[in-house]
Amino acid sequence: MVLSARGVQPVSIPVGRTVLTSVARQVGTARSVIENLGHALAETRKTGRGVRFSVEVTPEGTVRIVHPPENQDIAGTQAAERTAGSGLARAKARGEALAASILAHEDMVTAEELARRMGTTRVTVNARRHARQLIGLEGPTRGYRYPAWQLDRDGRPFAIIPNLFTALGDSPWTIYRFLTQRHPELEGRTAIAALEKGEDKRVLSVAASIAEGTFA
Repeated sequence: MVLSARGVQPVSIPVGRTVLTSVARQVGTARSVIENLGHALAETRKTGRGVRFSVEVTPEGTVRIVHPPENQDIAGTQAAERTAGSGLARAKARGEALAASILAHEDMVTAEELARRMGTTRVTVNARRHARQLIGLEGPTRGYRYPAWQLDRDGRPFAIIPNLFTALGDSPWTIYRFLTQRHPELEGRTAIAALEKGEDKRVLSVAASIAEGTFA
């Protein structure tokens, strides 16, 4: 097969007899494919963007050219998708690494260990976690871990924990962050330190203010 045009060096493309016979039956379509290919190449060189069109062949032998809507910037779209996908993957990896680091702390204990400190059973610990009476943090591989500091000197969970879930939502990680962060409203102390001093009402007031958007 020879492709030629005015002012352009002819191009010879060797093809098999079967292919040539099939193309010969669709002369108009073959011309359309070649023309679209030429336009696509010219557009790509002119704009520096990827251009796409498809050739659809039906079992009946019908051939038609399919153009994407608005001949969108394929290369730009694919690059954006790759960038977004890789960004999300990196963010997820960072989050999982941070969670794993937190769960590896010495003050994070298993349900069995927390049950021993509370003088109860693992079943009870799990039940109280489901009831939002205990903070249980779940990681990507380590299962649930429980902050040991949520127990007072008598081995009882802070009574304020259910109220914190009510104020801040159902995420145990949100409650963990609130309790471990320092708050100006508590003279720069963590909520844990305030609870250890028996300042439950102040801590709950700060949590309510955060939930209402009063404090950042």
